[in-house]
Formats: sequence, structure tokens, C-alpha cells
Amino acid sequence: MDIGTLFGLIIGLFLVAFGMMDDTGSIPETFFNIKAMAVVLGGTFAATVINYPLSQILGIIRVSGQAFSRSRFNPIAVIDDLVAYNKIVRDKGLMELEKHMENVENKFMRNGLEMAQIEKDGKKLEIFLRNELTNMIIRHRNGQEMFYNMGSYAPAFGLLGTVMGLILMMTSQMGGGASADFATQTQNMMSSLLSGMGRALVTTFYGVLLANLLFVPIAGKLKTRSDDEVFINEIIISGILSIHSKEHPLIMEEKLLTFVSKQEKDLRKNRNGQQ
Repeated sequence: MDIGTLFGLIIGLFLVAFGMMDDTGSIPETFFNIKAMAVVLGGTFAATVINYPLSQILGIIRVSGQAFSRSRFNPIAVIDDLVAYNKIVRDKGLMELEKHMENVENKFMRNGLEMAQIEKDGKKLEIFLRNELTNMIIRHRNGQEMFYNMGSYAPAFGLLGTVMGLILMMTSQMGGGASADFATQTQNMMSSLLSGMGRALVTTFYGVLLANLLFVPIAGKLKTRSDDEVFINEIIISGILSIHSKEHPLIMEEKLLTFVSKQEKDLRKNRNGQQ
């Protein structure tokens, strides 16, 4: 699990709960309103179902899980693997890679290496790899967009719930009976109005909270994960094309190392020097 995502969510909830406390150090019951939560969550989910096909909605849990999973991409390890496969190809030919396919964990790399054994034309191989990368980006973008939209729906339904609460509050006050003491009646009415307004605003609170602490941050984390995977796949594409053209491993290695930072290069050099 990604500790950063979980830590940020816990800290955010803690600070919100701290802000909800009154002078006695407890959270007023006004903040816990099942109807308000139902309006915000139910409305957000309903709008999402209307906007997206059912197949994509069913995958929302799997997609959101990517935001809480630990990043599994290591550019240095990918470069080392590609250089090792290049040496195998230089020594024994492309078809020798078939014996090593079951050890390739990265699906994009495995598909690319398998295609490199079949496709003789380097241009067509590159087109295939680029198409794979483009389709992956589109799939990732759809998941990100869904959460960004949910982040826009939640505050809107929170505002809708507030308007509904205000309407109910005003209509209930209009039906109030006459009182012998006009001042007392006015005071009771103002007290009831303020209390009802507080309850009505809870839906807006829920909408803003869910949008800015859950939906939009998850969309942002999914974008970060996607950018990381695109970066790794760019390295893989460059490496597979070098393997296919039987480029010298040292030249290929230096070319792939241009993708990583100087600090990562130094760490790799020190690690290789110690081995």
C-alpha cells in the first residue's frame, strides 16, 4: 500500500475532525446527518452512472485501488533487464528471448519482446508499441476523468441538499401558530431558523469534503501513477527497438540512462562497483 496516500487521508480527516470540535472538545451531532450523506453520495453515484457505461462503473473499485497501491516502477531495474536481454540477443539471436518470457513481469515489456521476435520491420514494431502506449494512456485517462467528474458532482449535490434543507426549514416556519408573546415567538423562530440552516449546510460540508479530500486527490494520484507508467514504457520502447536493431549493449545502456536523473545514475554506478 502507498503510505503517502493513506497518511495524507488520515491527516486530512484528523484536521477536519479537529475543526469540527466545539468548545467542549466534542463534535456536535449536527455534523452526522444520514440524509445529507445520502443526498451527496447517492447523487454523485447516480450522476456518475448516467455519465459512464456500466462496465466502467464496475471497475471503479479496481481503478481507485491504484491510488492506494505502492508504485512498482523502477527505471534502473527496467534498464538493467533490457540490457541483459540485449546481450542475450547479441549472443544467440532474437528467438532466444522466448526462453525468458515467463520471467518478464512487466506486461508491456513482455508483449513488446514477443512482438520483436515476430516483426522484422523496425518501423512496424515501433508503431505497434506506440499504439499500445496510446491505448493505455486513453484507458488511464478515462479513470482519472471519472474521479475528477465525481469531484465536481459532490459539491453540486451538497449545494442541492442545502437548498432542499432551506426550503423545508422556511416552509415549516411559515406554518407556525401564533403566540401570545410576539417577542418570544420571534426569538424562537430565529433560533429555529439558525438551527435549521446549520443542518441544511451539512450537505454542502459533505460535498466539499468528499470532493477535495477523496475524489479529486484520487484522480490526481491516478494521473501521477499513469505518468510514471508512461515514463517506464517510453524506456521500454526505446530499449526494445535497440534490441530489435541489435544495437551494441553499451550504446543502448548509455541511451537508456539518459531517461534517469544523475542521482539514480550515480547510485547504479556505485551499486555495480560494489558487486
